[in-house]
Amino acid sequence: MRKLTYLLIPLWLTFFPTIGKAEIVEAEKIYTYEALSQDMVELATKHPDLITYKSLTTTSFGREVWGIKLGQGETTILMNGAHHAREWLTSTLLMKMIETYAAAYDNQQTVEGFHSKVLDKVSIWFVPMVNPDGVSLQQWGLQATPDILHPFLIEMNQGSLNFNRWKANLSGIDLNRQYPANWSYLKGVHSKPSYQFYKGTRPLEADEVRALVDFTYEVMPEIAVSYHSSGNMIFWGYHQWGITHTTEFMKDYYSIAEKVSELTRYPIEEPKSHQQGGGYTDWFIEEFAKPAFTVEIGQLIEDSSLPIDEFPDIWERNKMVGLFLAAKALERQMNP
Repeated sequence: MRKLTYLLIPLWLTFFPTIGKAEIVEAEKIYTYEALSQDMVELATKHPDLITYKSLTTTSFGREVWGIKLGQGETTILMNGAHHAREWLTSTLLMKMIETYAAAYDNQQTVEGFHSKVLDKVSIWFVPMVNPDGVSLQQWGLQATPDILHPFLIEMNQGSLNFNRWKANLSGIDLNRQYPANWSYLKGVHSKPSYQFYKGTRPLEADEVRALVDFTYEVMPEIAVSYHSSGNMIFWGYHQWGITHTTEFMKDYYSIAEKVSELTRYPIEEPKSHQQGGGYTDWFIEEFAKPAFTVEIGQLIEDSSLPIDEFPDIWERNKMVGLFLAAKALERQMNP
């Protein structure tokens, strides 16, 4: 039994015909850190030869940032979600991918035409919830945090006791504005800890970000994806015409973006200058000169998490992305 009781939701939300049979990951419910941790263990127990996991770091408040490996290959890709607290539906999506791909592999099946046997040669690393402390605050309010923090959290939330809009970690740092790429010149950021947009006092200040950076160096992914939740689009590119980015690389990069766009029905966007920098994919592209994408999975919505009833459409759009990128990573490795 999970220790936390889920928030009540309308009965009709328990019927999700497009998701498939309910097994371990319950996509129709508020997806908590506790649920993710339990689901991870159950999935690894069910698929011991295919799924393993490790903690990338333990936050100051005792929650783990989990890395979950799906597959047996040396070639890797990395997919992460929930840098921002209110964007936890990305965690649901990534965990649903793990469950679906593992089941397909066991049954030698495809997912929308993409064969799961690619997992023999490629490992997909998932970091489904980069910001577990922030997610817990956003979902449960102050009860999810130590009493000593409450005045500080309320101040960062501009006096409000409603934390639905919360994006930062519990130190008030926006984790997707913590990466070294263009950090010093970021625009539109707050000057002090806040529920959103505070970049910190230096890059990699936040434990969660530093752990993900170290882990990225460890697994050296061929392709990376950072899932966010608001805008229905795919962001690609970061200062892509730099010296390290050849025309051949850019053609390949854009062709992958086009295919992801075709699969998901999200349009491709190149971030405007004020949007560039500080994010995980900005850093990854600059550091590794390899393809990376920021995928915004739902409608443009401010100051709240996405409605759970959007998940069936989000799943239909995204369910094959991981296997497609795994196959593309293997192709890139074999044809450098």
